[in-house]
Amino acid sequence: MDFVKWMDKQSREMKVVLCILFLDLTWMIYRIIKAAEAKNSLAIVIWILITAFIGYVWWIVDLVCVAVYGRVIEFTSSNIHLDNDNE
Repeated sequence: MDFVKWMDKQSREMKVVLCILFLDLTWMIYRIIKAAEAKNSLAIVIWILITAFIGYVWWIVDLVCVAVYGRVIEFTSSNIHLDNDNE
């Protein structure tokens, strides 16, 4: 989807700004769309639950990951890893 591609192309600084400005809402939407594209229903459910219940805390984890690694944590069907599609 265009939104995922657009987010992936952003610089690390812009990703940090998006994480701070919107308190991680953009990254939660990014993850849900990316999981939907991969047809990963478990990841969709996990990210919706995280957004609903601990999203207000999870943005700190994203802020650190984006600042340090330039990407956010992703859940896949086989494991948990830092998404590394861009590198």
